[in-house]
Amino acid sequence: MSAPIAIVGAGLAGLGAAHTLRTAGREVRLFDKGRSAGGRVASRRRERWQFDHGAQFATVRTAEFAAALAPLQRAGQVQRWLGPFRTLANGRFGGDPRPEAERWVGVPGMSALARGLAEGLSIATEVKIETLRREADGWWLGGVAAGGGAMVREGPFAAVLLTLPPPQAQALLAASGLGGPVAAAAGELAAALQPCLAGLVAFAEPVAGAEGGLFVADDVLSWIAHDGGKPGRGGAATYVLHATAAWSLANFDHQPAVNAAALVAAFARVSGRALPAVVHVEGHRWRYALASGDGVPGGAVVDRELGLALAGDSLVGGRVEGAFGSGVAAARVLLAH
Repeated sequence: MSAPIAIVGAGLAGLGAAHTLRTAGREVRLFDKGRSAGGRVASRRRERWQFDHGAQFATVRTAEFAAALAPLQRAGQVQRWLGPFRTLANGRFGGDPRPEAERWVGVPGMSALARGLAEGLSIATEVKIETLRREADGWWLGGVAAGGGAMVREGPFAAVLLTLPPPQAQALLAASGLGGPVAAAAGELAAALQPCLAGLVAFAEPVAGAEGGLFVADDVLSWIAHDGGKPGRGGAATYVLHATAAWSLANFDHQPAVNAAALVAAFARVSGRALPAVVHVEGHRWRYALASGDGVPGGAVVDRELGLALAGDSLVGGRVEGAFGSGVAAARVLLAH
C-alpha cells in the first residue's frame, strides 16, 4: 500500500488537492496552523453579528469545482448570491462588471463552504509545520501544536504538497534546507503578494443604495458588501469593506481599529451620504491576500524527483476557484509521477 501524501495548508488549494487525491484512492493527511480549514474562506462572529471578512464569494467556471460544490448546493450549504452587483466610481453607479458570472456563498457564512469541502478529510488543525525532512522511507514533517506547544513528528509520506502563502512556504523550505524549483517559485511569488485590510461594520439600519456588492474605484476602498444581505444572513445591517492593495500596504502596521474607522469614513465619502449610526466596528489584516500577475503555467509547481509541490491562489492570479484548481493541478502531477 502506498504511503499517504501530506498537504501543509488546509485552504481551498489544500482541499482541492485532497479531493483529487482521495478520489484517486490515495490516503491524504492535511495540516493547518489555524483553528479550522478554509484559510481566507472564513466567517467571524461577534455577539449577534456575522461577517465574511475574507473571500466574499466563489465563482464556478470549471467542471472540477462544480462537481465539488454540487453536494453542498443540494445540502443548502452554498447558495447563489444575486447581489445586485454594481461599480461605484466618482459617486456614480455602474452595472455589474461581469454580468455573466454566477457568485456563490456559504450559508450561513463563507466558512460553511470550507467546512463542506473539508468533511470526511483527515485534517490536523492548530499544528504549525516547521521542518520538512526527506529520509530513506519518505518525507517526515516536524512542527509544534498550539496550546501546550507539544512537538509533532509525522510521517513517512510519499509526497508533500505546500499550499501555504508563498512567503510562509519560502520560510519553511529555507528552514528545511530545501532548494529547487518549488523554493524558487515560492520566492518569486512571495514578492508579488499584497495585503488587504478589512473593515467589519454593523449599522443601526441598512445603508440605502449599498445593497449587494459594490466594486469601488477609489484610492482607499476597493469593495463594499452588504454582508447581511447575502443568502441565509437575514438582512442584517452588516457590511464588509476591503481596502485597495496600495492603501493596505501603506497602512498595514496601523492598529486595526484605526484602519477600520478610516474605511467607514471612506464608505461615507464614496456613497455621498451620511451613514446610519455605527453599532459595531472592527478591523482585520490579511497579510497575504492579493495575488498580482497571472501566476505560473499549469497553476502549480512540482519537483517530481523529490515529490514536493506548491499550489495556491497566488499561482493562478487569485480567486477561490483558482485556489481549488491549483490544488487539483498539483495533485494530478503528483499522481502521475
